[in-house]
Amino acid sequence: MKKDRNHFLAAAAVTLLFSLVYEQFSHQVYSNCMVYAFTIPLLPGALLCMLLGRLPEERQPGILIRTIYHSGVATLTVGSLFRGVLEIYGTTSPLSAVYWLAGGGLCLIAAAAYLYAVMSRKVL
Repeated sequence: MKKDRNHFLAAAAVTLLFSLVYEQFSHQVYSNCMVYAFTIPLLPGALLCMLLGRLPEERQPGILIRTIYHSGVATLTVGSLFRGVLEIYGTTSPLSAVYWLAGGGLCLIAAAAYLYAVMSRKVL
């Protein structure tokens, strides 16, 4: 879980750097989705990994659950950046909702699979 936490911390740093550079060249136009995009890999990513890392080894999620969850967090992060780019540009797109639905769905699937694995004492 430490390795996963470090990956999420690195993703948060890269996302923050990207948003700072992008907004530097956006002529003082800001988007909350762009400004706060780094919190997605930081809070539900790194913070959750730190909390799950304190659990005993047999209670930690398996590789399949972690992969699904990481995909969900990555999708939410990219969706936030995409929406921020569109807001800075001054337009909207109905496709930006797909990122939130897909990312949230992946995170919910991972959470349900983790609860199932804990209840049935299986490793997924």
